[in-house]
Amino acid sequence: MGDIRITGIIGSPRLKKNTHTLVQQALDGCRSEGASVETVYLNKLKIKPCQAHKVQDGKGCIMRDDMDAIYEIFETSDGLILGTPVFYNSVSSQMKLMIDRSYCLAKAVSVGPGKRQYVTAVEKRKKGVVISVGGSGTNPDCVLPIFDIWSSEVNLEIIDSLCVSEGQLGKPPMESKKTLEAAFEKGRDLVRYLLKNSC
Repeated sequence: MGDIRITGIIGSPRLKKNTHTLVQQALDGCRSEGASVETVYLNKLKIKPCQAHKVQDGKGCIMRDDMDAIYEIFETSDGLILGTPVFYNSVSSQMKLMIDRSYCLAKAVSVGPGKRQYVTAVEKRKKGVVISVGGSGTNPDCVLPIFDIWSSEVNLEIIDSLCVSEGQLGKPPMESKKTLEAAFEKGRDLVRYLLKNSC
């Protein structure tokens, strides 16, 4: 494997707060292992909500907007760091827009007479880490099933996660040295995993 490319996708509307800080720490960990990194702030992109066109031919969405850049990332990144705050026991609206707009990346293939199944049209296989940050709640891992369902659409395997909340820690996660160190290690471990399994 050549240069490893990791993309951090931040679903928080707030910059330099908990989710942003932890994702950046993870990306710093990736960088420390020699990976090239980039950061995408979903809140800065113009992504329309899914309009349920029900087009699943593997050629992408028929709507043209900033989601096109995300589709490109799905095909070029070796790993993703996915960061979201917890909103009502779910991902943020910014992250949900991206997830919903991935529906078009499934394509139907025949598996027998009159039968078909859906497989991803994304060729690039990736590994991912989820970073979930809750507020007063104590179940920041509640978002993991959403990412598990979505990941197959984009040819992604979620291999690790860091789920924390202010309610658990008694202070903002970005002020917890242990949490910051854990995020850094998640990034390092992701790149190490990719290097180990590229041989």
